[in-house]
Amino acid sequence: MRVVLDINILVSAAITSKPGQQGRDILDQAEESYILLLSDFMLWKLERVLHYNHIQSKYTHLTESAIQGFLTEVTKMADIVTERTVITEAEGSRDAEDNHILAAAVDGRADYLVTRNIAHFPPTFRSVTIIEPADFLQLLRDVASQEHSDSDDTP
Repeated sequence: MRVVLDINILVSAAITSKPGQQGRDILDQAEESYILLLSDFMLWKLERVLHYNHIQSKYTHLTESAIQGFLTEVTKMADIVTERTVITEAEGSRDAEDNHILAAAVDGRADYLVTRNIAHFPPTFRSVTIIEPADFLQLLRDVASQEHSDSDDTP
């Protein structure tokens, strides 16, 4: 399964290392349960958001070193996608930056784009299903359960 995590999911994962937080739980399953897809634009945007004043003032543990460490972590676990597709407002999102996320999903042949901002995206875009974090976590549990059930059937 190939998956793009919207910036809001990645920021959520960056601000907490505690299990039980959706963003962190989703990111922690990358590599084992799905292939994480990122683009250079997404990495640039993620770094920029993590430096926002309101993020920095609320999450003081996000030092420059912590931010760079997180960016290194996600870069190592991801397949980096080169954006080639240009998506316009008329066909994608009214937000030009969200269209970069859609382009990464299309060009990375993603099955899913996980976001908290469902209203910013169509329910599906080309072959990509847009899904909320709780629904994606349930999907991962269902897949794991099915795989476990299939392995139990093997003599």
